[in-house]
Amino acid sequence: MKAIESDLVVCSADKVVPDATVLVEGGRVAGVCANAELAGLVSSGKLAAGDVIDRRGCLVMPGLVNTHMHQYGVLSHGIPPAQGVTGFESFLLDYWWPRIEDRVRKSEVLTTSLATMAEMLHSGTTSFCDILEAPLCEGDTLIAQGEQIERAGMRAIVSLESSERVSKANGEACLRQNAESAQHFSARGTGLVRGAICTHTTFTCPRGMIEHAKELACENGCLYQFHLCESRYELEWAMSHLGCTPLSVYNSAGALGPDTLAAQCVKLGEGDLDLLASSGTRAAHLPISNCEVGGGFAPVPSMLQKDVCLGLGTDGYVNDMFQVMRATFLVHKAACETTTVMDSKQVFSLATEKGAQAMGLSKVGRIESGWAADLVAYDMAPQPTPINEGNVFDQLVVFGRASSVRDVWVAGKRLMQDGRLLTLDEERNAAQLRQCADTFWRGL
Repeated sequence: MKAIESDLVVCSADKVVPDATVLVEGGRVAGVCANAELAGLVSSGKLAAGDVIDRRGCLVMPGLVNTHMHQYGVLSHGIPPAQGVTGFESFLLDYWWPRIEDRVRKSEVLTTSLATMAEMLHSGTTSFCDILEAPLCEGDTLIAQGEQIERAGMRAIVSLESSERVSKANGEACLRQNAESAQHFSARGTGLVRGAICTHTTFTCPRGMIEHAKELACENGCLYQFHLCESRYELEWAMSHLGCTPLSVYNSAGALGPDTLAAQCVKLGEGDLDLLASSGTRAAHLPISNCEVGGGFAPVPSMLQKDVCLGLGTDGYVNDMFQVMRATFLVHKAACETTTVMDSKQVFSLATEKGAQAMGLSKVGRIESGWAADLVAYDMAPQPTPINEGNVFDQLVVFGRASSVRDVWVAGKRLMQDGRLLTLDEERNAAQLRQCADTFWRGL
């Protein structure tokens, strides 16, 4: 058994324990005890003195959960701008699809995966849900990506966005790669990496494909996920071409439910919010990237009032969950013109326990006996004002910083110690990413 001694244990959004120690055994939390009890545990032989990790001056909290990520997306950070783009449709047809997604191969996927895992770990993220958008990648890409994530020790879901925008045959091939990945990681049984079935949108996936995708998800006992109304484009397209909202298409295809995750959900149509809630469909909110694309503000306060299970994500854009929490706390107050929405406790819950639920992860996101020992030690000293029981959520959500993350554990295994990554060669991976991006950009 290991013990992590701290000044404050943030067990969840509704429980904070001062002067406490987290006990870890077999990859799970064995309990939380007062620091004063440590000497007795050591003297009784229940705990070896060498197994006590001194993190006084720090708080210990659950690892952060990124419910929607595109690891390959780091290739677009600083990329030369698109030329001649006239709108959202033009951006996809003339630039992003032919010049970015269709050129991504396994080598780019593996390089970006290593670099973004380092970025996420440094900002306290222990779990993430990834969607690869690369319809022409090699057939073993998802499995290779997932196994690399396993070796690094992170908890993740991997999937390949499938659609018929290239061809019907390509869409079927991408769905097969999703299913094969889900079967592969289920058989491995490590519990760290899982597969999922993923489609794109209603304007690239006909109803029959959506039905088939959901069937595959049910057959493989895995998550089904898709993008939903990132901007008004999909809603207007569906109303014009299909005579109904995109969410209605998924509903008629039998694709909604507790094992379905809809990302974005920015421009919902009439009745969609009630349909999302009544079906139990889960959602991923991406506040920073929604601003970047000018998509608008997702109706997150209304979703939460209707008990939609919701998590937060980076979308592969700004991969720092502290910044995502801060944006979530702020943007909805501005959009709703009130300070009464999205308090810091609620936002922290979305970035931890609720995010894990949205991904379908069991017993992840809290510090509680029997739950996964996915933990972060956060150095309180750099904060300019004191962190205490009464203000800890404001201090983390509004003023938290990735640079204060000192240690990270996933399933009880330490992946970062004193700011140094233990399972990734960060310097080499960063150099490889810079070279990869430079080469990739030269092909534009």
